[in-house]
Amino acid sequence: MASGEASGKLEQMLERAARLETQALERRLVVFLTLLEPVMILLMGGVVLMIVLAILLPIIEINQLVR
Repeated sequence: MASGEASGKLEQMLERAARLETQALERRLVVFLTLLEPVMILLMGGVVLMIVLAILLPIIEINQLVR
């Protein structure tokens, strides 16, 4: 900021700094969302697995009791 004030280009330097910070934030968001997607798929797969097991285990137990 001091160099911007000294050169008389404070406004342009602040705009550039804001643009760079915005780009850095956007890059971090893209990385975060890229990592979040596989985690969400695994969590949803786990939920589906639990539902399937909750349905099939009693059927298997009844089948073993009949034998």
